[in-house]
Amino acid sequence: MEKIAILTDSNSGLTKEEAAKHQIHILPMIFFVDGTECIEGVSLSEEEFFRRMKQGYTVSTTQPSLASLSELWEELLKEYDKIIHIPMSKALSGGYSAAVMFSKDYDGRVLVVDSRRISVTQASAAIAARRLVRAGVPAEDIKKELEDMALQASIYITVDTLEYLKRGGRIRSAEALAGEILNIKPVIQVKGGLLEPYCKVRGRKRAKKEMEDAIFKDGKALMDKFGEDKLELYVAHADAGQEAEEWAAKIEGLFPGKQARIATLPMSICCHVGPGTIGVGVCVSER
Repeated sequence: MEKIAILTDSNSGLTKEEAAKHQIHILPMIFFVDGTECIEGVSLSEEEFFRRMKQGYTVSTTQPSLASLSELWEELLKEYDKIIHIPMSKALSGGYSAAVMFSKDYDGRVLVVDSRRISVTQASAAIAARRLVRAGVPAEDIKKELEDMALQASIYITVDTLEYLKRGGRIRSAEALAGEILNIKPVIQVKGGLLEPYCKVRGRKRAKKEMEDAIFKDGKALMDKFGEDKLELYVAHADAGQEAEEWAAKIEGLFPGKQARIATLPMSICCHVGPGTIGVGVCVSER
């Protein structure tokens, strides 16, 4: 039986402990804090990262170099026959396309998955891939299964402040100012790899209610299609751990018998949405 390595990037939000538990390899993403290059999971702790954001440090993201990707692939292929590489959605980053082009030099030993996911649902896909490896499924069939199931997932998030969306150019300064004055909270949907406005409401409480209604609808549709046992629930946050724990209990109440996993949003996402962001996700990663 062929030895298959599962590789994803740190946009999945998998911690070192979770990655080790599931035997998943992580390609760390690169971001900049006031012009200084940082490696996610290596350079800064979450606490220090959020502290600097709150202090007004400029943050931005970029892709890992092809050299670092090549180095990681070469190292893994010394031990494994094939690599299943699960990058974040190609709609949100150029990493997927670059990996696909680069993989052509590896004679079919590196299979790049178009997961169309990010954060907790991307992590779910990587964990599902590892389960399929243990079940003896060939690498090509695992890639197909993950891509076939890519759209069976959705995430909804709301931000604490519009400041970071403004800094990233996603909203205009005047719109951000008016939103802050009126306490407007956007709800953003991540589905099929696309980041799109879902609704705008006044106040965080109303935003969370909108997300609860949306995730209940999406979750019920997935349960009807794939069965309750396949449904996975998540609450993700950026420096809002206590609120996330309290909200997770409410989300679980919408799906009796299901447990919501709490995760911290990866730093590469937090750069764009800022501390205080909270979200909920639901997915099915394998039939």
